[in-house]
Amino acid sequence: MDVDLTAVARTGVVLGGRYRLDEPVGSGGMAVVWRASDTVLQRAVAVKMLASHARDPESLALIRREARAAAALSHPNVAQVHDYGESVVGDRGVPYVVFELVEGPTLLTRLRAGAVPPRFALRIGAEVGAALAAAHAAGLVHRDIKPANVMLSPTGAKVVDFGIAARKAMPRRPGETLLGTPAYVAPERLTGNVVTPASDVYALGVLLYRMLSGHTPFADESPARVLDSHVHADPPRLVPLGSVPADVIELCMRCLGKEPATRPTAREVTRRLARAAGLEVVEDTPMPAVAGGPVPAEPSIVIRPPAPEWARISLRLVGAAIAAGIVAAAGWLIWRDGPATPSAAAPPASAPASAPAGALPAATFPAPTVAAKPTRTLGPTNAAPAGLPSRPSPAARTTKVSPSPTAAPTTPAPVERVLTSAGGTVTADCPAAATARILDWSAAHGYHEEAVDAGPGAAPFVTFRHGQQRVTVTVTCSAGEPKATIS
Repeated sequence: MDVDLTAVARTGVVLGGRYRLDEPVGSGGMAVVWRASDTVLQRAVAVKMLASHARDPESLALIRREARAAAALSHPNVAQVHDYGESVVGDRGVPYVVFELVEGPTLLTRLRAGAVPPRFALRIGAEVGAALAAAHAAGLVHRDIKPANVMLSPTGAKVVDFGIAARKAMPRRPGETLLGTPAYVAPERLTGNVVTPASDVYALGVLLYRMLSGHTPFADESPARVLDSHVHADPPRLVPLGSVPADVIELCMRCLGKEPATRPTAREVTRRLARAAGLEVVEDTPMPAVAGGPVPAEPSIVIRPPAPEWARISLRLVGAAIAAGIVAAAGWLIWRDGPATPSAAAPPASAPASAPAGALPAATFPAPTVAAKPTRTLGPTNAAPAGLPSRPSPAARTTKVSPSPTAAPTTPAPVERVLTSAGGTVTADCPAAATARILDWSAAHGYHEEAVDAGPGAAPFVTFRHGQQRVTVTVTCSAGEPKATIS
């Protein structure tokens, strides 16, 4: 019996009693992706379902494999799987996969809009390489790396569509259909040899070649000629559209080597592209092997954006800022602990109008009071994680000053802003022109605080973590208003 998937895939339908379909946001050869609402956790998600014409058992198995393959990975550059389920239509189950909703276009959409800056291309290449390194460490080969399967989110590139992922060293059976995109298929996949992680590195080389030059190596050839060229022709040397280091060009050409053994690993590509783009590479320390025990997993590798320009200041300026802060703090302490009444030499509160401008009598400003910072309450333990500062109470955010009616107006209270990110929200203000202060923070669902520097300072920050994914919200001040840099 045929299954009419339009009976399921329409706006307002709820799958599995939980996921309400809102609108279709993308489609491919065999599947349609919907923006949906998780009615239990109250969040937006992406739901991938088979297209109405994809009714064969292989298509059904394909979407199940994608769910299992992607769910085995936890990496900031891989779209995370939340759930898998089936809705029964007629006498057959219609499977669907629930992913995190990646807000942003595909790399293909971006490339069609025009050339990308070289540094952007290097960063995207490094992040895709990091995703592939994680997949390869888990024993998976993606087999379909291409611009349409790279999403550009505000926090970086995310690799999607593990539907045709395969286990390492899995040979293509005689007569088996070649799965993948012709322009990105490695030579060994066409000759029937074993599929290895190097096959993904070849596709990554084609992806990098296209971002840097504006076209793929064999762009002017027919599909049949493209496949033949992958096996027999040397790719034209990369001629980038912008300024690119020579070693990056050599790296790209190595990725396009005919022999898998001559290509670099995804980890090496990630390291070199990230450093060429000025990005930080973070790698776990390898676990030591135990005699007779299982082979330890390959450590993960992730990319962190570079420090913003305002953070790249000399140690001399840092020392000057610290010294100025100490002096200012000392002056405030002297003022706070000083006498509440004027000295004999101080003018009375009713000083004549001829007093110098700005010479306010000390007696008009009582000693300010600052509320103590209570201990943060985090879940049932009522204790803050080790190394994290306490969250300031609302009473602690401003210094209470009560001038007399004859005093000049006080400086307006700093403007507070709520800054949002995928990892959580941060409330901050700017007590001084170049000084930011974090007043409050809240982790998003699934995240927790990993590190907090609430300031005040030039760049206080909060780092939220979910598995191996980190989101850092760094706050700076511009024109008296707090601004966020998400990394």
